[in-house]
Amino acid sequence: MRIGVYLAHPCPGSFNHAVFTAVVEELRDRGCHVLAHDLYAEGFAPVLTADETETVQSATSARDVQVELHRSEVATLDAMVLVHPNWWGMPPATSVRSPTRPTNCAHPGCARHVSKPLS
Repeated sequence: MRIGVYLAHPCPGSFNHAVFTAVVEELRDRGCHVLAHDLYAEGFAPVLTADETETVQSATSARDVQVELHRSEVATLDAMVLVHPNWWGMPPATSVRSPTRPTNCAHPGCARHVSKPLS
């Protein structure tokens, strides 16, 4: 089983980092192929560009190398685990946008693929 584990917390040594590490280790011990990403350490930019909001027309390739990497990985995952704090009733923007930015594309294989306009 291919599982993506995504951490969205800026402070190394935090409780969220400990949870992330424990989840990754446990899944690997159970024989899963784990793709682990610390989004803050990677410098992931959570902001959607105007080009990335197209959901009906063919999406152009992302100009962001990280988004392309995440898009190609997400299309092959069996499951996703998101580890993040809850600040003021919401997860941080990096956590909210991390699953939606790579999957907000219109080509087949993406989670939000739309083959024709909705009527």
